[in-house]
Amino acid sequence: KNLGHGICDIGAPHYFIQKILGTPEGEKYSIDVYTAVDMSICGILAFRSIWNGNIPVEIPNLRNLGERDAYRNDNACTNPAVAGDQILGKSPNPYPEKDTETYEFIRKLWEEGKKGVK
Repeated sequence: KNLGHGICDIGAPHYFIQKILGTPEGEKYSIDVYTAVDMSICGILAFRSIWNGNIPVEIPNLRNLGERDAYRNDNACTNPAVAGDQILGKSPNPYPEKDTETYEFIRKLWEEGKKGVK
């Protein structure tokens, strides 16, 4: 009852398992793989767009075999074990220099058991 996102943290795996088990609950509340991908691919391809200079990226309809085949060997991601030579970093933008003074100040607060400054 007190999960931060309602039941979405546990709901998806629960209904997935119920679908595999063939329960009426699983049939009623689960979604197919295409719907699941539709719900996530926009963010994935937005990341790809950022890496390519913010160019528009067309969202494929993976229900269409021709569009799906274009992505068959696309492994671009941030995980070197999966991406191989298609590896993407965390950000195409350089990280700013770290302000060590701020980090030391926050560390001191943490060590003193304080949560913030008044």
